[in-house]
Amino acid sequence: MNILYIDYNMYGKDDIIEAFTILGHNIFESDIPVKYEKSEDKVSFLNELEQDISECGCQTIFTSNYHPEVSEFSDKYGLKYISWTYDSPLIALYHPSALNSCNYMFVFDSAECDNLRRHGVQNAYYMPLGINPDRLDAINVSEQDIEIYSADVSLVASLYNEEHNLYDRMYERLDGYTRGYLEGILNAQRNLYGSNVIDSLLENDLELVAKLYKAMPYILVDGCLEGLPYVYANYFLCRKAANMQRIYLIKEISKRFDMKVYTPGDLSDIKTAKAMGTVDYKTDMNKVFKLSKINLNITLPSIHTGIPLRAMDIMGVGGFLLSNWQADFNGLFENGVDYACYTSLDEVLYQIEYYLEHEDERMTIAENARQKMREGFDVVRLIQQIMEIVASE
Repeated sequence: MNILYIDYNMYGKDDIIEAFTILGHNIFESDIPVKYEKSEDKVSFLNELEQDISECGCQTIFTSNYHPEVSEFSDKYGLKYISWTYDSPLIALYHPSALNSCNYMFVFDSAECDNLRRHGVQNAYYMPLGINPDRLDAINVSEQDIEIYSADVSLVASLYNEEHNLYDRMYERLDGYTRGYLEGILNAQRNLYGSNVIDSLLENDLELVAKLYKAMPYILVDGCLEGLPYVYANYFLCRKAANMQRIYLIKEISKRFDMKVYTPGDLSDIKTAKAMGTVDYKTDMNKVFKLSKINLNITLPSIHTGIPLRAMDIMGVGGFLLSNWQADFNGLFENGVDYACYTSLDEVLYQIEYYLEHEDERMTIAENARQKMREGFDVVRLIQQIMEIVASE
């Protein structure tokens, strides 16, 4: 099959293209930029896409993450559009184009998949994220790498504390009562690991949502399958909750253990953690995972049940994963066998202490995960499953 892969500088591009090639498909790459500012930009995008399709003779388009404009184009020209989404939140999933019959929408969060189907998106499918085991196994570490990246505990994550983030900008425009109410919601969410109360609270409090909209309006496209509660919960509050939870855990963990944090965010207020800056996704990040005794995952609350890509990368490269509880681990991996999970601050501190003291057990778990990832979550295997579903439909 001839497939046009549109590249938006997404993670895993090379692995996905290689997987399609191994499976016998012909991949043609396009890097057409998607712009929304002006109508002529969209016209230019559609013209370039039409030219690419004509030149390669493709009947199928693939993108990482879902893009409404690609769906609209595919629907118009009778093409199949396959997307595999790894981002959350992604309001684009609820664009009215999601209902187009040309779509095959694969998402890594089973709860998100269920929600899409409740909204009438019949071609929504749950598909966990994958890794390229051969590429990860080929990563070598030098003596210099060992010196730089070795640590008892490491965290690679955004802190969502960039200047003028959405929540803080909105917060300045709210009345005192609403500020206090939101702080209560966020403090409650900060102490929850693997569950989300923000969505339901906003869905049942439209008066609050109206206040948030007044403070910082967000305009949904006509026909959007989700409403403003989804936007303010996931883009505003969940990110702030993640910021609070990650800062809190970093402070508490780094008081007791050697901890390195790889983030573009500001860690100047936490003197006990070692701020390491950012790491390259394809190379150095995997060295962090291999050389850290414990790799911490703190899932963004907008990921309701899914296993984040970073957690899959950790297990795939043979690192030891300590993650907050997420429902999609159930049935795919076993706690205490393939990874370790926590549901509270006390539990994460206990697990770190335990696994630092039990090296053989920790290394066995890391190897179990690496083997399971190689056998069941090779991106070639998952792309094959995706194409079988598309063919069956």
